[in-house]
Amino acid sequence: MKPSAVLRSISCRIPGRLLSSPAVSPLPFRTRFDQLVTPELDTLLIQGADQGSGSGSGFMTSLTFLVDALSASAAAQKIAIECLAKNNVIRCSGDIERSAIDEYLGEDNAQLLDACRDLSETVEVIRNYSHSLQVALHSLHGLSPPTTAALARASHVLDSSDQLAMETNMKRGGGGGGGGGLLSRRLSRLNNNNNNKKSSSAADHELSEILGGSSSIASTACQILGVALSFKSKGGFPTFQSRTTSSWSCSLHELHKGLEEEMKKTRKSGGGLVMLTELRETIMAAHQLRIQIKNHNKHDDLGVIVEELKRRCEALEEIIRPLDEKVDDLYRNLISLRMALLGILSQA
Repeated sequence: MKPSAVLRSISCRIPGRLLSSPAVSPLPFRTRFDQLVTPELDTLLIQGADQGSGSGSGFMTSLTFLVDALSASAAAQKIAIECLAKNNVIRCSGDIERSAIDEYLGEDNAQLLDACRDLSETVEVIRNYSHSLQVALHSLHGLSPPTTAALARASHVLDSSDQLAMETNMKRGGGGGGGGGLLSRRLSRLNNNNNNKKSSSAADHELSEILGGSSSIASTACQILGVALSFKSKGGFPTFQSRTTSSWSCSLHELHKGLEEEMKKTRKSGGGLVMLTELRETIMAAHQLRIQIKNHNKHDDLGVIVEELKRRCEALEEIIRPLDEKVDDLYRNLISLRMALLGILSQA
């Protein structure tokens, strides 16, 4: 993501009539949700610009960005709860507001909770993949030169680990926007719902912004992590469309554009898949070990490759832990928002 993207995201929040008119006009009204959640998204934009302008792997596959994206989505749920608690108009829910809450609880919130469960299972698949690779390493540990039987066992474990991990991972996650996994289908359906929603009154508009905004931000974070944890990401990153001109929606739109540019840049550079850096390095190290095992006459470098894969597995498991914790945190905040909305319905 280029630094200019941040500037575009700021300028697009100023209506054209204010930019072109020399007269001083009052600034457009901003809801409390807009004021509180926009800085969370702008922080992600700035981090993306900083990391995207550096060398090495793209920002989308870095632990820092993934953790911060999940943190921002959890913060959006907390902000939504706070705004609902302080908005008396919404607490007096009429038929339109009740309908919007019912729809959110039945569709958006339910889909996001399922998406978090899908991500947790995907994390577990990767953790099991790392454990399986270490079983293969154990078969070769301390053997110099390794026996034919040890090489056969290690080769079998490597092949079965790859196949099982990829099949399970793709079934649960499905990678990018065009994937066929459960996570991809859930989030695609959720994005379509959010893009097609309309509001009719001031109260309904603010409620729709709170629910739609918190949902869209959480969905984006889940999409980012789903792509990063996929063994075979497909398609591109879905475009965010919003009927509002609020600051948060403009920032989220710029974030989606940056993510799509990042995926295109990675594929054009020959890197192929957009994947968590530590996961990609582990898969590559396992591939090198598999090649070395098949090269029966040259095992001089086998010990070096075994140690390299061991280090990669340890790094991967270390990285997976904070991501798993952040997914759990988002899940808990989605539950809290759900309970707050049910409380509003019970008092209406």
